[in-house]
Amino acid sequence: MMDKISALAVPPGNSLTDAPGKWPWERPARFSNPDDVIDYTVDSISNGPVRDDMIKMMLAGITVEELVEQITFKGFMAGAFTPDVAEIVKPAIGIFLADMAIQEGFEPQMFVDEEPVEGEVTDEAFFRILKNKNPELFSGMIEALNKDQRTLMKSEEKFESMRAERTQAQEEVKQNSFLAVEEKPQ
Repeated sequence: MMDKISALAVPPGNSLTDAPGKWPWERPARFSNPDDVIDYTVDSISNGPVRDDMIKMMLAGITVEELVEQITFKGFMAGAFTPDVAEIVKPAIGIFLADMAIQEGFEPQMFVDEEPVEGEVTDEAFFRILKNKNPELFSGMIEALNKDQRTLMKSEEKFESMRAERTQAQEEVKQNSFLAVEEKPQ
């Protein structure tokens, strides 16, 4: 079966028909020495407003690995360095970010947890995401759950009340039954 998007996709090799140098990564990189990339990145993060953003993101639970991936990808996309240099500088930038977090007084999460299998979202994760991304729906769901809980509690109370009435009625029947009368000795 053919994918609906495939018919609309750009044919292979289309990028080779564009004028060379259209994108920043098609031009010579600004830095070719990994040491220069590390120095530039550390200076940019340390001396700018980006530092506070990085600290906030690490406090929020974004891993150092994810931040390093984004920093290096953005640098490549901007034409600052080549992909091979990006791979070389990743460990140094990761250590710098982890050290920055430790200096701020907290231990950052270094790597993405590999536990969740792709395609599986736990209920806990689903509700955490829902609470952050769609608080109105989350509140509605919580209210519906609370309503169901209240209805269940009322049903249980009614059931217990009926059980108590039945038990009381059975006791009255036993007391008024002819079987409860003692036999007269003969």
